[in-house]
Amino acid sequence: MAATPAQILKVLQTPSLSLPQFGRVHDQETGSFIPYDPTKITDRLQSSVIGYFSQPPRTPSGHTKWMTLLGYRQGGKSTTAEFAAYCKAAYSPGWDHVCIADTRDRAEYLHGRTHQLHRAWPDPLRTPKMGAREVRQLTFDPKRGGKMRVLSAESGAVGVGQSIDSLHASEPHLWSDLEGSLFLLLPAIRNRLNCLAIFEATPWERNGPWHEHYLTAKRSNPDPNARHFSAFFPFWDGKLNRRPWIKDYTPDQEELELMNRYGPLGLMWENLAFRRSALSDDPELRRHPERFPVMYPFDDIGCWIAASNSAIPEHVLAPHLLRPVVEWNGGPFMEYEAPCPDAQYAIGVDPCGYAARDHASFQVLKVYQGEWTQVACFASHVDPVTLTRELTRQAERYNRARICVESNGVGQAVLALLEQQGYGNIYYEGRFKPGFTVTGQSLDKTTAALIDALMDEMVLWDKDTIEQLQTYRNDKRIEESPNVEIMRGSASARRRSRHHWDKVSALAMAVVCAQDLPRRFKPGEEQDQRLPENVTFFTGMSYDEREKYLSKVEEDRAPKPSRTRRVPYRRLRR
Repeated sequence: MAATPAQILKVLQTPSLSLPQFGRVHDQETGSFIPYDPTKITDRLQSSVIGYFSQPPRTPSGHTKWMTLLGYRQGGKSTTAEFAAYCKAAYSPGWDHVCIADTRDRAEYLHGRTHQLHRAWPDPLRTPKMGAREVRQLTFDPKRGGKMRVLSAESGAVGVGQSIDSLHASEPHLWSDLEGSLFLLLPAIRNRLNCLAIFEATPWERNGPWHEHYLTAKRSNPDPNARHFSAFFPFWDGKLNRRPWIKDYTPDQEELELMNRYGPLGLMWENLAFRRSALSDDPELRRHPERFPVMYPFDDIGCWIAASNSAIPEHVLAPHLLRPVVEWNGGPFMEYEAPCPDAQYAIGVDPCGYAARDHASFQVLKVYQGEWTQVACFASHVDPVTLTRELTRQAERYNRARICVESNGVGQAVLALLEQQGYGNIYYEGRFKPGFTVTGQSLDKTTAALIDALMDEMVLWDKDTIEQLQTYRNDKRIEESPNVEIMRGSASARRRSRHHWDKVSALAMAVVCAQDLPRRFKPGEEQDQRLPENVTFFTGMSYDEREKYLSKVEEDRAPKPSRTRRVPYRRLRR
């Protein structure tokens, strides 16, 4: 049975069906034109882009979601997005596709590959163009298709007055003003039910707008109502990022650690051979091997360029980036380890009010001598009553843990509710002063204590907490209070974004609380009883003198034999 024109049109509009069947592309490896195959040079990246344009996920209201893609260099993510949009624009009357890059030249260079695809498309199926000399756009016969055009992020008011059916934002980390451009672009697509949008780039500076955009999309993954969602592809997804692993190669310690961590996720020795090749032929990478994950990321938390304004130094977080962690699924409460009967716990709380812009959070630490383990985390936009109810419930589960609440502002409400509920194990910073007051001076001390804990005792399991630590910029030192905003009559641009670093604030309070707890050793670890805690040795004491002193201490501690005086027995006569 022959296919109807409507069925043929449906196939041509679906990139996952039409591109492999009719598309011919310039092969990156051989330099020749070959039939398009999304799995030719990538395992999942190109297929995911085409799958998004073919069948995008939708919100419960029926609106399409928008894809934020973080990937590696030379994976064809930009070209694939344009090719997929070509199928939509060429066979959907009135369709308006826009490709935006940081500069017009870069956008035109990318758009030129779409012209090559159009020329190689089979003649009987190719939609005629309206202009023979078009360079910056493709305008199709309005009876069969729409148009494809390019814009530059440099141009002012980009997105104003647009009517966009599909948007391709290429390498937005290079845009001069990503946040301002998105502010103008998103209203042009927000109310369109079937609008497709893809933002794709490699990693860039931590704390930068692109990093913020990716984290926002990533946090939105569990939310079915959110428009943004994220997708990450490690560099071993690219089939060209492989070199033969020669038998004479001996893996070094770093390569062994990488294989132990990422081998179960798909990393192969051929990928590590490619890394060796890149480090040897690129002088900049050879001098700075830590920049290799920026172009060829292993994961989406350790791939960002360290920002100079981060409050937590790069070397402090390096050990935590190598440890297996758990993805935050939206919570609001996630438990990484069940309560232990013999353990003591500290809980740090960063509360929020009824109309606050940030989220409330609390962190639970299991505190042993030399090891503070993150065992649970809570983060959600809840009122003080709901927060206190959940806080006391979890604190009771964790052996009636000690709670340290940031007492500034709304924290007083949480402390009052804890007292009303009769919870007695609360941290006091002074006599009759429950909680911990954050000031300019105390903030420096708590940040220093947090850094020390991250370097020495802390074990983190929540990936989202680590990401917040990476971007933390000591925001409470620079933010303005609500009273200042009221006096000025406008909101401050210096206020932090919503629920941006609330887990960090809660973790800092947990560190303050953990420092206040008595020392307790893990089961099975014996404390050295030879070293009394209240003795400080003189610097001039020799080794023999020290040993003699310790022997005397042990002798004094040893139980002494009892000496009783014998009393002679005397018979009593009556």
